[in-house]
Amino acid sequence: PILRGIISAMRACNSLLVTAALCTFPSVLAAPSFTVTVNPENHGLDVSSSNPASVGFVFSTMCSAFSLDVGSGTSAEYDTCGNADLFDVPVVTSSDDDSIMEVFHKPLSDDRSLPSVTQKFTDHGTHFTLEVILASSAPFKSNYIGVAKVSSLIITTNSEEKPDPKAILVPFDNDIISMYQSRSLSSATDNLLPMTSSYVAPLYDEVTRAGVVIGSLEHTTWKTGFRMHAKTFGLEDSQYGVRNLEAVAGLNGLEETRDWVEHGWVESLDTDESHILRSPRFFVGEFDDWRDGMEMYARSQVLKNPDLPDAVDKPIVGWNSWGVTQFPTTLENAVAASGVMKGLEDVGFEGSFIDFDAVTIPFSEQAKIVETTNSNAQRAGFYSAPWSYFSDDLDATVECGGSTYKQFDLVKKGPNGKPLKAVDKLFQVPPGTNYAYDPTHPGVLCLAMDLMQEALDAGMKLVKIDFINWGAMEGGSRADGSHYESSVKTGFAAYNYGMERIADFIDNRMVISLSMAPTFPNHFAHARRVGCDQMYGGVEFTMNQLWGGWWQKEMLMLDPDLMVFNKDYIIDVKPDFLKPYINEFKMDAMSRVNKGVVHGGLYLAGDDMTNTTSVEMVEKWLGNERVNAVARLASPFRAIDSPVDGKLLVAPNAFETRIQDTGEVYIAIFNYKSKDISFELDLARTEAKGAVGYEDVWTGGVGAVDEGGVMTFQVGAASSMLLKMT
Repeated sequence: PILRGIISAMRACNSLLVTAALCTFPSVLAAPSFTVTVNPENHGLDVSSSNPASVGFVFSTMCSAFSLDVGSGTSAEYDTCGNADLFDVPVVTSSDDDSIMEVFHKPLSDDRSLPSVTQKFTDHGTHFTLEVILASSAPFKSNYIGVAKVSSLIITTNSEEKPDPKAILVPFDNDIISMYQSRSLSSATDNLLPMTSSYVAPLYDEVTRAGVVIGSLEHTTWKTGFRMHAKTFGLEDSQYGVRNLEAVAGLNGLEETRDWVEHGWVESLDTDESHILRSPRFFVGEFDDWRDGMEMYARSQVLKNPDLPDAVDKPIVGWNSWGVTQFPTTLENAVAASGVMKGLEDVGFEGSFIDFDAVTIPFSEQAKIVETTNSNAQRAGFYSAPWSYFSDDLDATVECGGSTYKQFDLVKKGPNGKPLKAVDKLFQVPPGTNYAYDPTHPGVLCLAMDLMQEALDAGMKLVKIDFINWGAMEGGSRADGSHYESSVKTGFAAYNYGMERIADFIDNRMVISLSMAPTFPNHFAHARRVGCDQMYGGVEFTMNQLWGGWWQKEMLMLDPDLMVFNKDYIIDVKPDFLKPYINEFKMDAMSRVNKGVVHGGLYLAGDDMTNTTSVEMVEKWLGNERVNAVARLASPFRAIDSPVDGKLLVAPNAFETRIQDTGEVYIAIFNYKSKDISFELDLARTEAKGAVGYEDVWTGGVGAVDEGGVMTFQVGAASSMLLKMT
């Protein structure tokens, strides 16, 4: 009754019967899992958890902001708090069951230059979602919505131990050697320096694992992310948090999103009542274990991924040509690989995929591998880079569908009409001069579909689609930088336009495996590479990708790249005196296999199978039936603890997985150092709490768990262990 009275008074406060001067109290609405308090003076919202268990949160002074195109090439930005004088006192309404709340900001002016702003909260029990709806009686467009601009987010733990607060910064894509960063929220440095995370930001206490997960659930139009600083002052011992937190729709920048030009301008949708522009929905949840929260965030995505094609099971096993033979790969290389993988069939490689990557031989020659794979009860795959032009010759022409296209007309351009180079190629040595195609151009789509049709006709069963992040760049193929398809206004909208058409054309007749690609959107694919190329000895780089991105397993299969044994690095380091320093990062063959096992997705060899030494190494290291059986469980591991903060290349040592059907627990321990280590593991912090023993999966050797459940394992230099707990 008290709450209903407050709501009634608050609603009256916004009616014509009561003047705003009488409305000086905060208005409160309570949903089952959170509470919203509205300050009528600065129009800011305080949003707090209603029933905190191990962790609670308070968003203080939550506002929303947006940009408007005001004509003549200029724009203006507005903020519901910073420009509170332009809006009436917020009106708050709720559904009958209080599961939906809306905070309505009506502009005071009637000149239609400023849209109204509605902040919509929806309670989902385990979390809530927030979106912003802009509405006006006249058309408008925006390229930025600050869905939530928050003075501070304070998180309180219900633990007697002082928290060790952390954030993970998520990269926009897996290109340019992108990595997940561990950042301390108690660091003076991170208090001063801004942090940016794409799509999602987990904020958590390493001691209790309790934390808050905030992230975008929609990726059809807007590039999303978070900007923030660590909050290191004004806190109690049990608290941590961030300040100047902003949930952004319209994230943009050369480093943030690989863009040369600004985010595209999104036009309002004309409805019967008004012109509407909605932000993506954002997920907000508090969790006893932040890792569970990240997995729920992944499962909550609005668009879902397809099931695997008929007769294809997890994991994808086999061979890919990019490991060693690369561009010069021949049909002979692929036939040899098919034979070697056939020989490993009884130890876990039945139904292997034999995949051509980027090669110089024509597709008609590649297609001949299908006869071999069919005879070996295997499947063949091929490579495509539909949004990439690997040349600087823009005067060249290409024919497709009876039409001739000039390359200049197919590539993306900026507003000045100049073609845009792919950002990642500038980091090559020497820098590349490749360009991005416009995925909405009919010539680009024709070329893509022709190759897909040729592959389907040949009997291919998997396509690796690479450098598709280029298709998400802002800019289009027309002279003014707009997209060929005029209804498409942003890089992500163009990316979705092209990828969805490829997926619809394939119609689930092939596995779609993404290589260099944004983390989102991915609803058109079955698998995605976790990071940039790492087929050799630099295992820690790939384990960084698993630590920060394992939760993507809830949407698609994880691809850790290939397992190569007869080569250590992607380039041969010269001069020779540098090699000992590079060898500091080289891990052994067992660790390269364990890297594949713990990702639980693609499990592919990459050596030259016409080389006798390589074949012997492959048969040795991929011939362990016990290890391959764990890989066949297709159960990605997740990190037990977080790595050291602040370092560029860093990954945790220990990962674990619990098999859903059997309850079995497996633990992998990696030693990235060039010397032996003693690694201490407290089983109380693992899924194996209460275990009495363990089995070394590689050797079959067994051991007992020490009394108290704290184990010390001796791990060899640049090596690893794979354990089954019993």
